[in-house]
Amino acid sequence: MKGFLIAVVSLIIGGVAGGLLALGAGAGFGAAGGIIVGSQAGVCFAMEQAKNDGLLTAEQVDKIIVDTVSTIRGKSSADAAKDIEWISSEKDCADMVAKMQAESAK
Repeated sequence: MKGFLIAVVSLIIGGVAGGLLALGAGAGFGAAGGIIVGSQAGVCFAMEQAKNDGLLTAEQVDKIIVDTVSTIRGKSSADAAKDIEWISSEKDCADMVAKMQAESAK
């Protein structure tokens, strides 16, 4: 139960942090694109935190990322999702977060 609570809190914190960082990167995509980018960033931050806390292995992180992003894609409109860089692994997450941090530092 403790692990589940930590994962939920990590997901919430990741979503908030991802949303804030995505404001700069998502501005060019419009509101819907920004929400998609922020959602993906939230997934990345939550998975990074869960892995750092020892709750998930690298393989589990990649599986959750793929499954969650697939769900996000399925719920996104085709117009909003056409120019989005979709993540599919922990490495993609690291690249996305680095890009967003560089954008927000400008």
